[in-house]
Amino acid sequence: MIMRNYRRFKRMLTEDFLVYLRAADKKSLPRQVSEIYQLYKLYGYLPYQYLKHGLYQRRYGKEIYRYFPTELLHIARDTANAAADVTIVEDKLLFEEKIRAANLRTTNTVFRLRDRAIADMAGKPFAYADFVAAVDAMTLPDGIIVKPLTGGSGSAVFKLRAVGGRLFHKDEALDEAQFNHLIFTTNNGFYWTDFIVQETISQHPEVARFNPTSVNTIRIDTFVDATGTVHFNTAALKVGMPGSIIDNSGIGGYMIAIDIETGRLLTGAKREPKFGGQYYDVRTAFGIDPATFVMPFWPEVRETAKLAALTVAPFRSLGWDIAITPAGPLIVEANADYGIEVLQELSGGYVDKALGRSYLDRHPARKERILEALQ
Repeated sequence: MIMRNYRRFKRMLTEDFLVYLRAADKKSLPRQVSEIYQLYKLYGYLPYQYLKHGLYQRRYGKEIYRYFPTELLHIARDTANAAADVTIVEDKLLFEEKIRAANLRTTNTVFRLRDRAIADMAGKPFAYADFVAAVDAMTLPDGIIVKPLTGGSGSAVFKLRAVGGRLFHKDEALDEAQFNHLIFTTNNGFYWTDFIVQETISQHPEVARFNPTSVNTIRIDTFVDATGTVHFNTAALKVGMPGSIIDNSGIGGYMIAIDIETGRLLTGAKREPKFGGQYYDVRTAFGIDPATFVMPFWPEVRETAKLAALTVAPFRSLGWDIAITPAGPLIVEANADYGIEVLQELSGGYVDKALGRSYLDRHPARKERILEALQ
């Protein structure tokens, strides 16, 4: 927790504060000081959310009290997941097995790379040339993705394709030494020794309109209450930056809020503070009319997220990444340590969300004061 708070304080000074300095619609300084003090009294925690979510802007009134300090939401999330084994969601093979056993669509891993040795899923060793030939024979329309078995956050993820018995990264053909150099030494690959090779997901053409080079997934924040009921805190479309194969906002991507009930877009495309912290008009950025666009297969996406959330019990609070393919939703991964900050901002605060309520219900006096401030 000490390191997490240190990193947050560092981001506040190097990223969020720069956004604050550039903002032209700030409230008066005395009002800002007063609101910061009131938030501190209500939540009993450093009101980092005031800076993070731009609550200093004049357009915010009492709704500033709807926003939690991020660390309190982390506490609520981690408390809800205390009985769970994080390996189930961190190990991508165990996760695939768990999800597939529930008859839900998920990723398809075809090879493993361990300490630069290649093997298929039955454990049969493959020489590099045989591996390339096998991938080529699969005739995968979008090639393969190589990624770490655990973790990653967009690091050490590579998209490759096999053509004519040769393996290509972008437009460069790779021999065995070049392949090993790419995977195990670049893009932070040196942090891992165990990688997996998956079929690249072919996304729905309507979703590909946002960015065709990345699989643009839907992040759904689920919470399972004590009765086993699944609640959706918020949903957002993750869109990779132009040319990127990753939709992660931490490397320049966008996040757009989605109406949980209808699948329609609710906000502009938000970027992280280190990339300016702005909201971009969806029509201008992607050529898509947000007034008419609806996420394909939205009822099925909701049902998939609900069933998946129940499948991985005793986990109760997870951030799901779900791709939409021409055949429907496909679960990519679930995250136990996921970024709640941007989800809270996109949803207008978590006071009335299931995760936020789970924290307030354990602190009734604080809950009463916060609800009273919102009157």
